[in-house]
Amino acid sequence: MRVLSELQRLHGQILANLDELEALTALGEPPMHRLSAVRLALTRASRARTMLLDRLYPTLIAGAGAADRAVLERLRGEAKDNLVTSVNHIGNWTVREITARWADYCTASHALRAAMRDRIAREIAVVYPLLADRAA
Repeated sequence: MRVLSELQRLHGQILANLDELEALTALGEPPMHRLSAVRLALTRASRARTMLLDRLYPTLIAGAGAADRAVLERLRGEAKDNLVTSVNHIGNWTVREITARWADYCTASHALRAAMRDRIAREIAVVYPLLADRAA
């Protein structure tokens, strides 16, 4: 159950950071000091979640039924694409770019936040029950 609790904690951190990014991107001007801190916290929590799931996938996949196995395989495969997308987003949206193109950054951030929320919802739907069953 400790692994499930850790994943829940990381999901909570990620979602809280996404909520804060949403609030910050609703502002008329970029609050760079706070925005940079939230982006860093989000990156750290997301990375920790990815590392935890990477360790769990082999065991979860081996013990899952066909439908769950397919979802887990898809999540595992998408993780690499998500990492590339995230790295590109962070690299493209430097402090200078965010300041110069705030409205464009807000649009790009919205799309990435939506994708992250969707992924977390899918992880919760499939991974949590499997981890709970394993702990029982």
